Amino acid sequence: MATRINALGTASKRPTILDVAAACGVSPATVSNVLAEKRHIAESTRALVLEKVRELGYVASATARGLRMSRTWSIGVVVGDIANPFNPEVVRGIEETLWAKKNSLILCNTDSVSERKVAYLQNLIDKHVDGLILISQSLTQKEANALDMSRLPPLVTINRFSEVIEGDHVTVQNEGGVRELMQHLFDLGHQRIAFIKGMTSSTSAKERYDAYRSSMKKMGFPVDRNFVIQGDYTMESGVEAANKLLELPGLPTAIVAANDAMAIGVLGVLRDRGVSVPNDISVAGFDDIFMARHPLIALTTVEQPKYETGATAARLLLERIEDGPETAVRRVTLDATLKIRGTTGHAKPD
Repeated sequence: MATRINALGTASKRPTILDVAAACGVSPATVSNVLAEKRHIAESTRALVLEKVRELGYVASATARGLRMSRTWSIGVVVGDIANPFNPEVVRGIEETLWAKKNSLILCNTDSVSERKVAYLQNLIDKHVDGLILISQSLTQKEANALDMSRLPPLVTINRFSEVIEGDHVTVQNEGGVRELMQHLFDLGHQRIAFIKGMTSSTSAKERYDAYRSSMKKMGFPVDRNFVIQGDYTMESGVEAANKLLELPGLPTAIVAANDAMAIGVLGVLRDRGVSVPNDISVAGFDDIFMARHPLIALTTVEQPKYETGATAARLLLERIEDGPETAVRRVTLDATLKIRGTTGHAKPD
């Protein structure tokens, strides 16, 4: 057996695959096949090998296993803003799906800074990760040119789509969710509806804004350009947008934010300035982050299945790693569900 140092600092022997094979009376290749969960192994042999592994305390070398299979069993996950409450549930879905298949996760936060994004991606490529998942991140052509794209591993994008990247994509029904939310507001008598846009680089933000515009047009209501404010998905941008809207001579009866963080920023401003929600102005968001469900907030919003989004992306990536690049690129769109809570009510009469 190989020598190792235990917790007390004294030398001990670490069992090897040869020790397990000898204890079972089988070849090392058979032990390796059992541990790799290969098929066509007799159940009695499989049970014997696993029993001896437990008895001897054998732990397979991830490095040796990776060299044999040209795998590192690690996945890089790149997120734009780890502080955004939307992201942790997505990451949890990714992590638990990967862990179930004995893969580890390397998490990188870029703060949506291009230089950091490129640096992290190149570092992950250099580490030979088996795959990449980009959460609300995309690549511009300039960023792609700065990377060694020839070494890019299988990749899945979440929410934000990029034409530069050839990879699978997971998103939600952005347009359908916003249209359902807008119909809810129309049914409550709202016509003067403001909209706070998401990040300019986000394809999902564009889809949500397009759905707002098309919904207003379908109902025959004009879109007041003063009612459309550019945000960046942060609570602070929601605060700034709300202050701008409250300075207008004619106030909206409802404010829709492209995500919940901005909507919560709006709620804080309205409360501080004595505006009653929903009696004076209704407020709604998108994502259904955990804070939106709190009784003190009770935000009407569109629920995005965040855990399922992450789990789906991880499953697609693992399948892509196993099946190879020949499989056709897949686009998965998950359902969005309107959650009506306490921040929306009937429009205030003129």
